[in-house]
Order: sequence, then C-alpha cells, then structure tokens
Amino acid sequence: MPEPSSRPDAFADFVSLLTMHQADLWAFLISLMPGHPDVGDVLQQTNIVLWKKQSQFRPGSDFRAWAFKVARYEMLHHLRSRRRDDWVPMNEQLADTIAQEMPDRLAARQPRLAALEGCLAKLRPQDRKLLEHRYQKGNNLESFSRASGRSVSALSVTLFRLRTALRKCVANQLQPNEGTP
Repeated sequence: MPEPSSRPDAFADFVSLLTMHQADLWAFLISLMPGHPDVGDVLQQTNIVLWKKQSQFRPGSDFRAWAFKVARYEMLHHLRSRRRDDWVPMNEQLADTIAQEMPDRLAARQPRLAALEGCLAKLRPQDRKLLEHRYQKGNNLESFSRASGRSVSALSVTLFRLRTALRKCVANQLQPNEGTP
C-alpha cells in the first residue's frame, strides 16, 4: 500500500477521519480521566500527535483503534508529567480494558446520537443556544439569564421541556415505522 503522502487525497482523508472521530476521542478520554480538568488538554495533545504521526496510519485500517491507542499514551504521559495529588489515575490494565471495549460501546450509541442530532436540528435556534450553553459548555443558567433577560426559573422550566421533547423525539426516531404503508 502506498504511503499516505503519495496519494493526493490522503491529506483530505486523514482530516476527515480525524474530524469524524473527535467526539469518540473526547468520550474515550473522559472515560479514562473521569472528572479530571485536563481532558481537553489531553485531547488537543492527542490531535497534535495524530497529526504528526499521520504517515504511520495505514488507510483501510481501524483509525479509531489507532487514535485511541495514541490518546491512551498521551493521557498516561500527561498524568505522569503533572503528578497531580488530587486525582488518582486508573491503573493501566483498566485503561486497556476500556480502550478495547470503547469502540463497540460508541458504535452501539451511533443510532441514538444520529437521532439526537436530527431532533436538535428541529429546535428553534434560541433553544439550541440554551442547550449548548448549559450542556456543551457546562455553564450555569445565571450567566445565560443575564444575557437573555429571562429568569433562571424560566430557563430551568424551558430546559426541562426541551429535555422531555428531545427524549420523545429520539424515542420516536429509533422506533421502527410500524403501520406505515
């Protein structure tokens, strides 16, 4: 098989794979470092290493497995270099077990995530913005309240209704279309 650099589309293929697996890498690192504040830093360093080592990746092989292995080593390197007293890393055997099981678990979640993305796309922009503020960025409602001019209690009610609507929408999308001609 030719080296990735010798194929004109290798660069685009690699960027596509790296982009496609960002959420999986993020979830994998969170599972290895639960509650650790440096998950984002380790993901960034993992991306840098993957970028530098892209010539080692063989098209057609399992990109996710390769990326997870790099992420695991970067997590271990990061934790060794930081020597945080307030966080105890898991042992290497447990990290290996998670690394082996994570791809299957993530693959099983793909239909549900696709359904959720479809349901989120149906929401009003201001509702998506509220969900992003609260859940993707992890911000509290007080700051959104000040910016939007809505009370925290009104935002809490809106979040409850949005979660309920999303739960129903995802369930409906995952159910087979019974009784349709």
